[in-house]
Amino acid sequence: MRHATAAALLLNLVLAAALPAALAQDVLRDYEREAFDSPEGWAMAHTVSASLNLGAGPAASLSPWAWRVSAELGSIPHLSREEQRVGFGGYKLEDMNKSPVFGRGRLHVGLPAAITAELSWTPPLEINGGRPQHLFGLALERALWRGDDWTLGARLFAVRGDARGDTTCSRSVARQAPGSAGNLYGCRAPSDDTLRMDHEGAELMLSRRVGDGRWQPFVALAPTRMNPYVEIEALVFDSLDLSELESSGRVQTLSAGTLWQLSPQWQASIALSWTPLDVRRPPQFGSQSQDFWSVRLGLGWQP
Repeated sequence: MRHATAAALLLNLVLAAALPAALAQDVLRDYEREAFDSPEGWAMAHTVSASLNLGAGPAASLSPWAWRVSAELGSIPHLSREEQRVGFGGYKLEDMNKSPVFGRGRLHVGLPAAITAELSWTPPLEINGGRPQHLFGLALERALWRGDDWTLGARLFAVRGDARGDTTCSRSVARQAPGSAGNLYGCRAPSDDTLRMDHEGAELMLSRRVGDGRWQPFVALAPTRMNPYVEIEALVFDSLDLSELESSGRVQTLSAGTLWQLSPQWQASIALSWTPLDVRRPPQFGSQSQDFWSVRLGLGWQP
């Protein structure tokens, strides 16, 4: 009994000593609306561009209730240290190089009126401290016009979901002493930041059958509206930063590639996509192009 009483007393002393420090911790709750071409706005748009729910080829044509599954993998550009300097108006380095690729799986289902519905999902695999979270996409495709060899199709698409990671305070930075040269902004632990990846848009696709029809080169243009929103959760010096940043804007993506039929059941695709993005960086804050480029590979199977 004496040992239990002593242990309880010791616990109370520890809690009493820790309580004032906990109560003294500042909580920063700031909200900022960022211009789309500001360093923060560009960083959010650049990240969302990796998840654009673009088509993997000409407009799909499935009989009502027929189905197909496919998977897609797209490259993400590696950014230099200067390109990652986007925090605090373009002065703070943020860890944006989480993954070199973005992937998704897709289920395609034929509907009446020659429409194909598509549901996509990105698995929550963690790479270098970053991971998608509840990231789903929906799209509807239809051929608007068909000639002997040419096809003009349209696609409506949307994505909802998040990406989380230690962007504000990366693990490598948080391991260094707060205030040191490698940790000037005082990160005490890896942050847990959340970026909303929501976007919606439309795409026009022009394709042509070549030779025996197994090859279908295509070009596509997709205007997209995005509304990225970031929630920061970072322990810096003696403060808990719970700031929020939001931006919105429109981008245009031009894609070119080809679809080829490997067999009656299998098809593959490759496409190069270009999304122009502008950013105004200090100290001159003149507009400069820092675009998003991606090579996308797809593989599909139909029973």
